[in-house]
Amino acid sequence: MPAPLVPLTRWPGPATTGVPADTALTPSGSLELRRDGQVISDLNITGRVSVHARNVTLRRSRITSDGTAFPIRTFDPAVNLLVEDVEIDGSGVSPVGVCFDDYTLRRVNLHSVQDGLWIGSRVKVLDSWIHDLVGGPGSHNDCIRVIGAGDVLIRHNRLDAWRPSTAETMNSCLSLGFAVHNLRFEGNYCDGGNYTIGIRPDLAASSVVFRGNVFGRNYRTGVVTSTVHKGVTWEASNVWFDNGRPVRHA
Repeated sequence: MPAPLVPLTRWPGPATTGVPADTALTPSGSLELRRDGQVISDLNITGRVSVHARNVTLRRSRITSDGTAFPIRTFDPAVNLLVEDVEIDGSGVSPVGVCFDDYTLRRVNLHSVQDGLWIGSRVKVLDSWIHDLVGGPGSHNDCIRVIGAGDVLIRHNRLDAWRPSTAETMNSCLSLGFAVHNLRFEGNYCDGGNYTIGIRPDLAASSVVFRGNVFGRNYRTGVVTSTVHKGVTWEASNVWFDNGRPVRHA
């Protein structure tokens, strides 16, 4: 029996991600955050945020890229960065919105970048919306790219790998490559891509689980390269948005 159909508003969107309505923002340039435990909030940042410290929090702010640098990047020894209720606007020029390790995103509105996230290890992406990627000649646009990573949770996000305004299809909502272990991808809405979920044939995977995700049909080739891969579990709870039936193969 098909799963009950649910409206798209079940997943994050413009009303539930980014800077809360009526938040007064103070203009700011780029930030270099080097103090452990620092809390940054209510800023309208033009430039980038580079994090070099532990337990930093960035909330209720907007970041607008002023060039090709990453809007948010963690450097050693950054650990446990929290980004919450933040809009990230790549201005159509940033290669990636957020990278690399040791961060949590919650209710983030990320758009106008070539790739949404490059994920390393110890990363959580929750209740966020990644959309309106910027394609171009030879570009390889993914909402989320995970390469050589471990201990990753991607839960209850809306990942749009196509642009409804132009009917332009990007590469993927999620791309997995090289070695990935202990990754849970669950409760997300995914639409678009050449393959919506791209799993490289040579991926070395362990404890990678796809559970309870819902898929649209605006892909070019298929929803997933393969539901059978060593170290990857693809549960029957992954279903189509339009009829609630399980997605079983490409």
